[in-house]
Amino acid sequence: MADLPGNNPLFPLQERGMGLHVGQGDNDTIAHEVMFEQDFTHIQDQAMFIGPALPRSRFVWAMVAVALLVAALLGRACWMQLVSAGAYRLRADQNRLRVEYLPAQRGVIRDRQGKVLAENVPSFDLRVIPWLLPRDAETRDEYLAKVGREVNMPLSQMQAIIASSTNPAESLTLLRDIPYNRAVAATVLTGNDPALHIAMGNKRRYLFSQDLTSLSHILGYVGNVSPQELQSHPGYRQTDNIGKAGVEYTYESILRGTPGQRSYEVDAQNKVTSLVGNTPPQDGQDLTLTLDLDIQRVTENALRQGLANAHVLHGAAVVMDPRDGSILAIASLPSYDDNLFSGTVSSTYYAKLLADPDKPLLPRAWAGVYPSGSTVKPVVATAALAEKVITPDTTVNSTGGIKVGQTFFPDWKAGGHGITNVRKALAWSINTFFYIVGGGYESFVGLGVDRLTNWMRRFGLGSDTGIDLPGESSGFVPSKEWKERTKGDRWYVGDTYNLSIGQGDLLVTPLQVANFTAVVANGGHQFVPHVGLNPDLAGTTSSAPLADPGIIQTVRLGMRDTVVYGSGHALSVLPFTVAGKTGTAQWRNDRPNHAWFTCFAPFDNPQVAVTVLLEEGVEGSRTAIPVADQILRAWYAKYGTPPAPTKK
Repeated sequence: MADLPGNNPLFPLQERGMGLHVGQGDNDTIAHEVMFEQDFTHIQDQAMFIGPALPRSRFVWAMVAVALLVAALLGRACWMQLVSAGAYRLRADQNRLRVEYLPAQRGVIRDRQGKVLAENVPSFDLRVIPWLLPRDAETRDEYLAKVGREVNMPLSQMQAIIASSTNPAESLTLLRDIPYNRAVAATVLTGNDPALHIAMGNKRRYLFSQDLTSLSHILGYVGNVSPQELQSHPGYRQTDNIGKAGVEYTYESILRGTPGQRSYEVDAQNKVTSLVGNTPPQDGQDLTLTLDLDIQRVTENALRQGLANAHVLHGAAVVMDPRDGSILAIASLPSYDDNLFSGTVSSTYYAKLLADPDKPLLPRAWAGVYPSGSTVKPVVATAALAEKVITPDTTVNSTGGIKVGQTFFPDWKAGGHGITNVRKALAWSINTFFYIVGGGYESFVGLGVDRLTNWMRRFGLGSDTGIDLPGESSGFVPSKEWKERTKGDRWYVGDTYNLSIGQGDLLVTPLQVANFTAVVANGGHQFVPHVGLNPDLAGTTSSAPLADPGIIQTVRLGMRDTVVYGSGHALSVLPFTVAGKTGTAQWRNDRPNHAWFTCFAPFDNPQVAVTVLLEEGVEGSRTAIPVADQILRAWYAKYGTPPAPTKK
């Protein structure tokens, strides 16, 4: 074989048979060669590294990790597709749908004659959907501040309300009752922005409360539902109003109604594209009260005049029908105008009311507590007769007071009233008689504290009357155990003497006094006082008279004697028969006494009971009776039966 010209001397090409072959010569390494550029490298004898072998255990764990990861992904996918499908569908719908809640109109409140006391009027409200606001805090605050300036609302107040939101996707009321010109300006600024907008709302208007402010304690007012109220009132939303005081609070479930809702479909920019659902609201039920607006007006005006004449500021009056416990009028002074709480209340004004030392927000008629003074003596007389401590003919000699040890317990009249039975004791409010009947004296055994307090509680003292108005006080009836526990001192007979004439630690409300006056008036039956014509309350009575009718009649006669010839003689000129009881209650040694008067009429067929309290009014017969006189005359002019004409 011949070498060909131009061959590489190391690997010459040779002819062999039909083709060309590389000549091997003495080098057998031609089998494995790698050529890099122009060089050849022998790799037959060199080690070739392709990485260490993967251990079997590591491979198994790797496969397990991969399998777990795949299983977790598949499980999550199944959870999202099957279990959580409803939640994600709801979230998608929330992005696609906007729900507008439609508040129901509150029921109208009327007096017993049908006169409207509380109604609804349209208003403009500023509302916000927090999650639709700009995400950037600076941009959001700048936007809120611009709108806030138009409606006169500080940014800080807007931020606080938004921060209180329990559901950012739900509409929230920032400001109610915006004036028309400000509402227009805010609407121009916000345009069609669904996040912040002016909406039509409504607010309460109390038609007579501005001039007849005592109505405010009775009617109360409504306000924005608080976070605490949301928790205790399922079904309420942050845009809702709720009754805060008075019958607005008590009858909230009746007055509120059932809200509706309207659903819209929105696009990616939250612009409404179509209406997809509409459930109209159901308005609340109207509420009729037992109040008579005319009698309420006379009661407030008479009380206001009585306070002015006595040069004092605080008082209360209650006018009740003893036949069923319905309240014709109930007034507390000073008071306030509840229209100021309709819509948006000024925090400054509210703080001023709270800080006012005259406490205009306090409904004294059922929440104020006072020593009863002698108004409680009909209860003590009933207890003494029922326990057979005395009879209608039992007498004591009133000489101006009694002395026990070194302590003298005086009568109000120096020298006393002479021989006294229970009717005379009631007529002239003779303390000596009730000292002896209540606590005993010398050989005479009185009721004692236990029987005395038991009867006071039977007449409703020391507990709520159950009136359908919030904030009622239960008053207080002391006991031996209470004194030992709280004062660290035992009960003395002098404590019983003081309790027997309505002094000491006994505390009552004007409503409680009116209530036990009604019990005496109607023959011993106890009703639940009420201002709403609620069938669950009206006519509710005890199963039996609190005492024998004969006993009650003796007490009634004593109260009638009060007007015929006793301390209430000023009312004897009325054209109908009145029975009553005066009271003068000492409450501090350095302040004037409270003045009380309680009564019922007509005597033979009682249809009205009236109780009057003037704080620091000094004496019931002088300052409280004139107030009752005006109320009784007004009641008689409207409800009384005029006397038959005299035959000539």
